[in-house]
Amino acid sequence: MDELYVIARRVLLDALEALGEHHDATILVGAQAIYLHTGGANLAVAEYTTDADLALDPALLAEIPPLEQALERAGFHGSSSAVGIWKTRRQTSTSRGIDVQVDLLVPTTVSPGTGRRAARLPGHDVNAARKVDGLEGVLVDQAEHAIASLEPNDDPRIVRAKVAGPGALLVAKLFKINERRGSARARDKDALDVLRLLQAIATDDLAQRLRSILADDRCTSVGTQGLEMLDDLFATRGSEGAVMAARATRPLMDEDQVRLSCELLAGDLLAAMGKR
Repeated sequence: MDELYVIARRVLLDALEALGEHHDATILVGAQAIYLHTGGANLAVAEYTTDADLALDPALLAEIPPLEQALERAGFHGSSSAVGIWKTRRQTSTSRGIDVQVDLLVPTTVSPGTGRRAARLPGHDVNAARKVDGLEGVLVDQAEHAIASLEPNDDPRIVRAKVAGPGALLVAKLFKINERRGSARARDKDALDVLRLLQAIATDDLAQRLRSILADDRCTSVGTQGLEMLDDLFATRGSEGAVMAARATRPLMDEDQVRLSCELLAGDLLAAMGKR
């Protein structure tokens, strides 16, 4: 297992412990949440991430302790120019120092802030968390999990925390890919994470979770848009997301087979949702 991924999990546990008094409002999202649901999946490409993403539900978030104070006490530092980004310095086995990042995110439609990026949560620093489109599903599709260290001999910690469900994570990833398409910020790995979810989670399970997202007024629009993005990005073997996922598997997997898997799995889910 890659050392940077191991360190990223260690830092995630540090952040969750630091935010323990905000447990009810904190939800793990992003790649680390996806890997908790998918395991190794049926892919030759190893799980890999170097950061952690935490969503916040403003309706459940207390004003005390302020987020910035809780994180600073645990050795994290923010920046006035980097909204929602918190970093901490760690050493690798080669004694090289690296900054590991934890992002605090708020679904845009429930954010109290009126600006473009800062969530502006009452009682907390204006730049403590940032607004993100497409995260609304995590308010509905979530459950508490035991999150363990990836180095049990050296760090035996297990922290219980809310984790976004596969349906919400799928929609969030689709929004991220769509937002970054055609830009220097686009990452093939994001499309591979979509394939991991489609492959590892039963279609009926994903469909049920997506229906629960569509049924909640806070995230109906986001769920609808997510299905449209799935159709656009993954439903044919030549679509952009399918091609990205295939590139991310080079040279370990057959690219034609990866693109075909995207087409078939996305098609099955769209059919289950009555979109085919």
